[in-house]
Amino acid sequence: MLTRQQSREQMSTQKIKQQNSYINSSHSTEQSENVLIEILELLDTGNKVQVETDYLEIPLDPQLKRIVDYNNCYNKELFDSLINDQIDLGNCLLNHQIRDWVRGKMVDWMIQVFASIQSKNETTFFRAVNLMDVFLKNSQNYTDQDLYLIGVTCIFIASKIEDINCLKIKTITENLSHNKFSQYQIKQMESIILQTLNYDINFPTVYDYLQYLRYQLFGLSENQSVIVINETADYILKMCCHDSQLMQYKQMLLAASILGYTIYNYVELHFSKLGEKLKKQLLYTQNNLLRIGQLELADYLNCLSKVEELIQCFHSKYPLYNNLKQFN
Repeated sequence: MLTRQQSREQMSTQKIKQQNSYINSSHSTEQSENVLIEILELLDTGNKVQVETDYLEIPLDPQLKRIVDYNNCYNKELFDSLINDQIDLGNCLLNHQIRDWVRGKMVDWMIQVFASIQSKNETTFFRAVNLMDVFLKNSQNYTDQDLYLIGVTCIFIASKIEDINCLKIKTITENLSHNKFSQYQIKQMESIILQTLNYDINFPTVYDYLQYLRYQLFGLSENQSVIVINETADYILKMCCHDSQLMQYKQMLLAASILGYTIYNYVELHFSKLGEKLKKQLLYTQNNLLRIGQLELADYLNCLSKVEELIQCFHSKYPLYNNLKQFN
């Protein structure tokens, strides 16, 4: 069985440039409106729209064929590992005297840290956040004052796991914590975290689920619309990381809701400019996400509504969290 890292490397080596040519829109205004209505109806809790079988029988282009070939060989093992290794964060602050907004402030500070060191590896940030939450979920009696040391140490551990050139402990103590903590304190907290988690620190992060879902939808497409959708989904996921309530959802469900919301809004904004091929692909996004993630419609719509609610009120709800907007 391939490890998650090996699967990721194999996906990377398959990357090739592909020219995307889409048929210019020839639909009438009435037809376009009908298609848009159909997209909107996909979010209706009472709607039972299914993917048209004739669409599934269309000969696959090289991009889709590559995904199908990959799935035939590796997808079941990868999907099973994502589901079986999925972590349950629950209410990670339940057994602590740590306020929710203080945890959110730590996430916001982590964004600033990775921007300041010019890290291009998004996985390290999400690994650090998930490590902090899963440690808090499995420990107790920490306070607001302890969270800074915990967060700094989780960045240190995450960098060791994800980065080729990981952060040195001198960088952690001098540049990140500004000598607030000694190297001994960092190493001591690292030992506590590792022992608390029984050294099981290479679990899938919520970012891994997002990557999995969008690869299933788009492969390694370099189409500009897909690039914008992916970047927007990353931004929204970082936004959700600030909210401990949203992070209690299962990672596959949260990732699907974020990607579904992003695509839905992109289609609304750019419908008239999308090529016919991409329109049809995006049209079936909601149904495909449920199928790929093996999710229930009611659960998906509930999480989707929470994601939308956070997006609409994020800056008013969390006025002190400025780094997301500043560095992304």
